[in-house]
This record gives sequence, C-alpha cells and structure tokens, in this order.
Amino acid sequence: MVDHVTGVVGPVETEPGSESEDARILKEAVRESILTSPGSFLKTVADVDTTSVGYWDKEIKTSTWVVIQQSDEVVGIAVARWPNKEIDRDIDQVKARFIESVWIAPKFRGGRMGERLVKYLIEVEREKSPSVSRFMLWVFEDNKQAIRLYKRMHFKRVDRHALENGTIELRYEYVLPRLSVRKASRGAEEVARDRRRDLRQHGVTYRVLRSDLA
Repeated sequence: MVDHVTGVVGPVETEPGSESEDARILKEAVRESILTSPGSFLKTVADVDTTSVGYWDKEIKTSTWVVIQQSDEVVGIAVARWPNKEIDRDIDQVKARFIESVWIAPKFRGGRMGERLVKYLIEVEREKSPSVSRFMLWVFEDNKQAIRLYKRMHFKRVDRHALENGTIELRYEYVLPRLSVRKASRGAEEVARDRRRDLRQHGVTYRVLRSDLA
C-alpha cells in the first residue's frame, strides 16, 4: 500500500555529529520502501543515497512522519505535510494536509496494516493541529493496491493530471466527518485496539519520529 514521494531531493550539507537517530532510521526506511515497491515513488534509491542524514532530520522537523517498527526494523512509514504555499495556493493551509510515502513492508501486506497506519497518522496530525479536517494525496493511476486502500478508507477522487513522462496521477481527498463526542471516542478506541492487537500478534509498535537536535 504505497503512493509516491513528491519533490526532488538533493544533497544537504550538515555539520559533523548533527544527526539524530530517527533521521538515520527514516533515511533507511525510505530507501527500503523504494527498493521493495518499484514504480510507486518519484524518488529513486540514488536520490536517497545522495542526501545526508541532515536532510531527513529537517524532514522530521517540518512534517509529521510516523512509522511501524518490529524491534529495530521499520516495516511501515507515512508522512503528513503542509500544502505547498506556491503550488497549492487554492488549498487551505490551516485545514488541509497532504499524505505521502505510505509504505508497508511486503511481509505485512494484505492484513490492512496500511489502513491502520494512515489512521494513526491522521490521529497524530489532528492532535498536533486540531483545525485540520481535510487529508489529500496523489497516487499513480496504475497503483491499484494503494487506490483500493484509499477507497476503502472513504477517500474520494477529486483530480487527475499527467506528469511530463506521461504517468497519470490521481488526487484523492478525505474530509473528516463531524461526529458526536461519543462516536469520536468510540472510533479512537477501535483504532487503538487494532494497534494493540498488532503488538500482540506481530510485535510491532506505532510511533512518531522525532528529532533530538536543538
């Protein structure tokens, strides 16, 4: 269950020692996601290899990255980003976020773990920014597995465009429903229960990546 990473990355210079553990974890996880899901991302392994860990530390500071870990191995990643002020001028910067880089390791695919990861990401982002009510994403038209995931989560297709190489991207959007306090609480508990079940059955934990640099 993956979409693509938007943007082009380049080398970022950092001072010796200016690296956080989670930044190293993120760089390795993104590299693994591209290796195991060829054709699903705009970035390449070469793109990732040319970046410093400092680049990924900046990613953690400026976006919301969540992971699923089994011991020291990352088996799932996803990120929520602010809309780009230049490209996404028609999108409310306060109420909207873009979801990107959704990936689940091959050994855990087919068990709806991707859905639980996206729900966790939305929950974390809402805790950070309660005003957020819209979540959007771009996905390649031929990425049928990811599209099935998003449709199952009630994302609606709202746009379509072609990249320079002819690849078609589709934009999906999910607007958070207005729920009573009771229903919202019940929904949150169901999501938390699913994560506890993943811990019991697979030994995996869901967490937010954080920078330990000042």
